[in-house]
This record gives sequence, C-alpha cells and structure tokens, in this order.
Amino acid sequence: MGTERMSNEVTKGNGKGFHLLYLWGLFYVIMTYAYPVITFMTVPKVDASVNSSAAYEEAAKAQNGALGSDLPLVVLAIPVVLLIMSIVIAARSKNLHRRAFLVTAELIKYLLIPFYIMGGIAIVIFFLLMFTPVVIMIFVSPVVIGVLCVLGWVSLAGSAPFMIAYLSKAVKDKKLGKLFALLIGVLQFFFAMDVITTIICAIKEKKTKE
Repeated sequence: MGTERMSNEVTKGNGKGFHLLYLWGLFYVIMTYAYPVITFMTVPKVDASVNSSAAYEEAAKAQNGALGSDLPLVVLAIPVVLLIMSIVIAARSKNLHRRAFLVTAELIKYLLIPFYIMGGIAIVIFFLLMFTPVVIMIFVSPVVIGVLCVLGWVSLAGSAPFMIAYLSKAVKDKKLGKLFALLIGVLQFFFAMDVITTIICAIKEKKTKE
C-alpha cells in the first residue's frame, strides 16, 4: 500500500526534480558511445601474414577467450539489448509523471547528437571509398555502411519508448491531441526528425501548467 501511494503521488506531481530514470538515460548514452570502442578492442589482433582460418581463430581465442572471433559480434548486440531494456524500463515506470519521460528522452537524444554526426561522417567516408582504386572496398564499404545504419537506427530507437510513454501520458492528461501525438510517435524512428519533434514537445510542455 505504501509503495502504491508513493507511486500515485509521483504521478500527480509536476515531474520536476531528480528521477532514477535519468540515470538510465545517462547509462544508455555512455554504453552507446562505448560499444564501438569495445567492438574495436575485441577484434582479434592478428599478424597480416596469417592466412589460415584455424590460426586466426586460435589467435582470437588467445585474445578474447572462449568466444574467440565471435566476441565482436556479441558486443555489436549491445544496442539491441539497450533497446529492449529501455522498453522494459519505460513500461515499468508507468507511474512517473510525463515530464520524467520527456526529460529522459531529451537527455538521450541531445547527448547522442555527436555520436550520429560521427556515424554520418563514417558513412560518407566509406561511401567515397567505393570509388577508390582499392577494389575490395567496392564490396566492404556497402556492408560497413549497412551495419552502421542499422546500429545507428537501433541506438536511435532506444529513446523512443520514453517519448512514446510521454506522448501517451500527455494525451491522457489532455495536453496533446491524439493525431499530433501519433505523428510525433512515428517520427521518433527517423533520424533528425526525432530530435526536432522532441524539441517541439519540450517547448509545448514548458507552456503547460501541470
């Protein structure tokens, strides 16, 4: 009963102040920046003269343990794990005030802007490498570009559960219209538009009294 009453009080509050949800937002940002570095560190460092797959795997296991050359692929799954955890956390935090969800989404989106800029630059570089005399880049670059796009989109989607939770509560509190909220919700899955629409929601939220 005490926990339920506390949850109701949080829901009826103005959403200002500190929420543990913000710590998850910071952790999400830190891990998003960290996983490319971790992936690079787990790629087996093998001498260029090694041309045997068995020798490569042996060197990989010496560096990464039992997972060997599979460890970098496991690390690449971090964005998917973070996305799933964001969905679960947003769903289990349903008693929080809508502003807590909005601030968490803002925290993630704004702090990840440099990450997406760096990713965009990397995509442009690999695209240009396809037109160099290095023949192998014709085959490697599209794969790298595809991987970067997918991982970037999954990272972007990780903040969407909090914006969707905010929109749901804003509609319930009659602060946003259903069609407007639906449009904003859909745009959360598009690069740049997610940040722009979040800024719009933040401006509208500041004008509300509750």
